[in-house]
Amino acid sequence: MRLFLAILAAAVLLATPADAGQHRPDPVAALMAAFDSHAIVAKSSPDVGTLVFDLIRDPRFPARVNDIAVECGNARLQPLLDAYIAGAQVPEISSVWRETTQPSCGFSTFYEQLFALVRQVNTTLPAERKIRVLATDPPVDWSRVHTPADLDPFLDRDASIVSVVKTQVLQRNRKALMLFGLGHLTHDGGSGAVAQLEREHPGAAYVIADHRGFTADNARLERRLGAWPALVPVKGSWLGALETTSFPLNREYPPGTRGYPGVDAYLYEGPADLLLREPLSARAVLDAGYLAELHRRAAALDAPPDSIEWPEVFFERERTSGVLLRG
Repeated sequence: MRLFLAILAAAVLLATPADAGQHRPDPVAALMAAFDSHAIVAKSSPDVGTLVFDLIRDPRFPARVNDIAVECGNARLQPLLDAYIAGAQVPEISSVWRETTQPSCGFSTFYEQLFALVRQVNTTLPAERKIRVLATDPPVDWSRVHTPADLDPFLDRDASIVSVVKTQVLQRNRKALMLFGLGHLTHDGGSGAVAQLEREHPGAAYVIADHRGFTADNARLERRLGAWPALVPVKGSWLGALETTSFPLNREYPPGTRGYPGVDAYLYEGPADLLLREPLSARAVLDAGYLAELHRRAAALDAPPDSIEWPEVFFERERTSGVLLRG
């Protein structure tokens, strides 16, 4: 009997990922704890899982966070967004994410659900605890864009993000969750929004990257990540010791570089082969007036025929991509 138990224990030990025995706090709690020492927690988005929505639903969130700054939101329409988030009846709120400089924002379901969720959470909160959503994309008025030159003043998206977060969050001693593509968030001395903000406010941000698969030996490394969801610090962990080439990055680093440059933590919400792509908004796809406006914008910008500025090109890319993130 003792021999059987010993063999069984050894088998369990061998089957257990190397880091699975370490105590890991709930990722929502770990993320909120980052606000104890940082004014900003910056996370790549749209989310590949449910963590952001779980975070906002958590009753601890409004006590820690004042603002949620988002990429898909036209800063010119901040008054409309404020009214909607406060619970007012407003004209079509979708204009907030449909009138950005990024056509893909107009078909997002993530931001549509995010804004509605924050609005609902705010109905349960006293005035001083209500969460504000900040639109940070440049304040373009598309009705005045008739040539490529008309859009030129609105192409520096990071400058717009920096302006909003600096004036609405940092200068007011508030705390914000930032939801953006990771290129805007890393604090590695580049030109992204967080890197620019930290020149004036060093250490202001805690940056989180989503797991979207390792570039090599993915199955073994995912087993080492263990159970999900998990928020794993990069510095001081085995992730920080990995070759930087193990991560799917958009730029090259000197040979021998380790870890995920400019990132503090790594969010694992499941194996990359099981992650789902964000679905398109059927409401937007079926809105003939909106599609006509996108055609007008693409023509005004002299967009190449294979550009995703044209809805048909964007739809074809999405159709052939499948429903899985790595499908």
